[in-house]
Amino acid sequence: MDYELVNRVDTLDQATLQAIKERLQKTNGKLLCLGSMPNMRNFLQANGLKGTTLIDLITKRKYDPKSYRYFNEVNIPDSGYVEVLKNGSIFASYQGDYIAREYIFPNTRRAAQDIRFLNPDGSLDYIEEYTSDGKLYSHLLYANNVLQEIIFFNLQRQPVIRYYYYNNEINLVTVENPKTNAIISKYDSLNEFIIAELAQKIDSKDTVGINFLGIELSALAQTSSQNIYYLNEDPLDQNGNVRANLAMILNDQIPYIAKVVLTRRQYYEIEKQQLPVNKLEVVSHKVSK
Repeated sequence: MDYELVNRVDTLDQATLQAIKERLQKTNGKLLCLGSMPNMRNFLQANGLKGTTLIDLITKRKYDPKSYRYFNEVNIPDSGYVEVLKNGSIFASYQGDYIAREYIFPNTRRAAQDIRFLNPDGSLDYIEEYTSDGKLYSHLLYANNVLQEIIFFNLQRQPVIRYYYYNNEINLVTVENPKTNAIISKYDSLNEFIIAELAQKIDSKDTVGINFLGIELSALAQTSSQNIYYLNEDPLDQNGNVRANLAMILNDQIPYIAKVVLTRRQYYEIEKQQLPVNKLEVVSHKVSK
């Protein structure tokens, strides 16, 4: 399988997204997102793509192509109700008190995105997120308005992945058996979690393309796949030197990137630096922008 690996899909610039779409359409490949993305179904449909996220692979989530959760179908107490105020904001009430505020996915017919439950003092208690096909996605748990934990559910509404926070940073990630709640894997950081879990989801038969040398690069560290970097920026930094991570790839200090695809102009700029060029592959058109 051919994959295009990105950290998030909602922050891609149009040029990069268009280049990714063209490559995936040629190979019948899939977009693979490292970050959580409740709206993945809608994004894929809007761009004519197939794909998933690392979270959804672990929780074994599949997307329903047609369903969604209407705004008044959120999970609230049985005698509670949802109302739309004159200014368009949506609140849930229970026994005469507002207990939560609801948000909807943009450009939809009031499809529920999340509902944010409040404590009596008005601080956040927890957020319940839904996927764009209307299924329970996650719970974000708060204390004193500070995020403490995120729980990601499978389609059976069972917890599978937990992010634990300390001082606003993830300091523990667990993957558990959804039936027994026994911990299967434990990681001390989000990066460690991504590296180990991604390596379990792709194998030597797969080809993975990346467009950035950030978390997408480090995520591939333990993979056995054929990994390609599509160079979409100036290969030289502000001092006229080849960018550090790119130089490490070319010198095989980052051996898990097998190929760098670039334009002829970019090739000549690197060649002048007297770095190895055996990993370089020239294309006649712009790689992404």
